[in-house]
Amino acid sequence: MKRDPLAVLWRVREAAVTEASRDLAAARAREMQQAERLDAYRQHIAQEQSEAVGEHVSGFADWLPHARLQRERLQAELQTAESHVRRLQQILVVRRIDSEAVGKAMQRQRSAAALIEATKEQAVMDEAAGRTGRRDLG
Repeated sequence: MKRDPLAVLWRVREAAVTEASRDLAAARAREMQQAERLDAYRQHIAQEQSEAVGEHVSGFADWLPHARLQRERLQAELQTAESHVRRLQQILVVRRIDSEAVGKAMQRQRSAAALIEATKEQAVMDEAAGRTGRRDLG
């Protein structure tokens, strides 16, 4: 049995769509984890700030620059994760478009084959009708 190259290409493209979807889901999960880590750290800073009274103020003042650096690092990691998600979204869109293009080509191919088959059937019916018509004339 002859393999349809478009069908093979479509399966490959659909596999690429599936892979891109999985990659995007994993990246979104990492992005969510990064957002949660940043939010938890911000809450930690706020809690430390609210507890910084009396003798604890100097300890908080010493800790605060390090806390800000950590917060900035977590923000940078979140931005990196968000950027990665955006790139994967773009990749998924391209892969879906590629797959749909092959699907449409397959549909056009099936439509053309169906039209050819219908034309052949009509020619057979016209020929049969023409023979019948000649017998009736004779």
